[in-house]
Amino acid sequence: MDSGGIPKVLAYGLSQMSSVSYNGFSISPSTGTANVLPNGQIRFQLPNNALLDMKSSKVTFSVKTTEDVGARLPQASQLFSRIEVKCSGITIYNGSNFNHIVENVKVNMGQKKVCGVTGHKDFLDASTHTGKLLAVNKSETYDAELGTDQNLFAIDLGEFSEIQPRLIDTSLLGQLEIILTVNDNKCLAAVNASSGGMRGTATNAVTVLNDSTGAADATFEIIRPTMFVNMYSLSSGSYAQAVRAKMSDVGYLSLCYDNTLVFNQTWTGSTRFSLSAMSLKRLSAVFRRKSAASTLAGAIPIVGGASADVDADGAVYGIYGSSGANGQGIAEYQTAGEQYSLPTTQPAHNANIETGVAFHYDTAGGVNLNWKIQSAQVPNYFATVAEQAELTKHAYNIDEFAKARLMAQYLYNYHCFAIPLSIPETPLDSKLISGLNTQSTNAFISLESAGSNRDTANYDCFILACTDTILRVGEGKSIEVIN
Repeated sequence: MDSGGIPKVLAYGLSQMSSVSYNGFSISPSTGTANVLPNGQIRFQLPNNALLDMKSSKVTFSVKTTEDVGARLPQASQLFSRIEVKCSGITIYNGSNFNHIVENVKVNMGQKKVCGVTGHKDFLDASTHTGKLLAVNKSETYDAELGTDQNLFAIDLGEFSEIQPRLIDTSLLGQLEIILTVNDNKCLAAVNASSGGMRGTATNAVTVLNDSTGAADATFEIIRPTMFVNMYSLSSGSYAQAVRAKMSDVGYLSLCYDNTLVFNQTWTGSTRFSLSAMSLKRLSAVFRRKSAASTLAGAIPIVGGASADVDADGAVYGIYGSSGANGQGIAEYQTAGEQYSLPTTQPAHNANIETGVAFHYDTAGGVNLNWKIQSAQVPNYFATVAEQAELTKHAYNIDEFAKARLMAQYLYNYHCFAIPLSIPETPLDSKLISGLNTQSTNAFISLESAGSNRDTANYDCFILACTDTILRVGEGKSIEVIN
């Protein structure tokens, strides 16, 4: 209910703000408009003296890949490994070198959605984003035809785009600078083969899924990066007076946003790190095969899609049933960098994809997981796979996973184990900082495993520690960052 005690469904009062004007601006990078190679940086300086809408302001670009090596692109956000925001040269959002993993996990959970039009939502096997059919071994590239002079993709500013309040009065801040770091070429998939390719016959379409022969040099470039920003202004002056009054009364204004810290370690059955944070909201862990960071891999099938004719010798991944000729279902894939799996010895991390053994989890023995914070177990038991899934949904405040539709998909393609450390929120709630405060203790946190089916040699573990960050803005454009 509102402050007057009347439920919102019965409230007839209107709010009005007059003299609102909008305009959009296109910004070229301060680093120049030349193509940006993997591990390169792109910098944008944002306009000031207006109300900037951080949520809808996006970076647009197109992509050029190496020709004739069967290169395929991941989701657009996976092409950037880091997003950083500076104010007058002071870092106010540091991000991490694994921003692409943070973004991918949020998409898998359903906490964030990807636009199919500009976000390159799906792995494309037989045609490009603009509808052109791809011949055998041809790469997915967008530097010709429509992509000759048109940007086709767009990404937001990651967690910083969710800053509250949504509209930032940039006249109160110093010069804002956005810095994006391009990911390395391992974020691609390579489906090159001597014959067949992704569009080969039913027999060899499967056998080339992990074949990157001749494609080790596949790489990409970000071309024509541009940022467009949406800005508002209020001519009445009442808002500016209210802001000045608030700043004079309290001494500062507060802006709040998430900042996920990522800890990356080789998985040996447990991992340990320390963390000092004002508000630790959530801990998440994902496991990725070590080869994903060192080898340009082929396409990884999503369990539940089909990849070969049932009459052929290859595997049929169509768990949901037939959807095509001769019982062939719809094939779905992902890049190796987007695949997170439970680290099991059976099925092994390098098990055969073509025969379906790679995601056959009907094996004895488990991999149970548990968090420890200052030696206190959270939860106070080792979670089985069903409990891992339910705790993860609770931590992300969702009822079902956006991507995983059955247990085998969760374990092979989209595994994540998370616990909540703050009070659940709903979309209409005001911002509440209720996470675990570890500033006075510099807490030691570990992830432990138990069970007879653990693989402790072939996986990397990524710990995602989601924290609240407060940006305090004072008079004279002074700022203070509280983590």
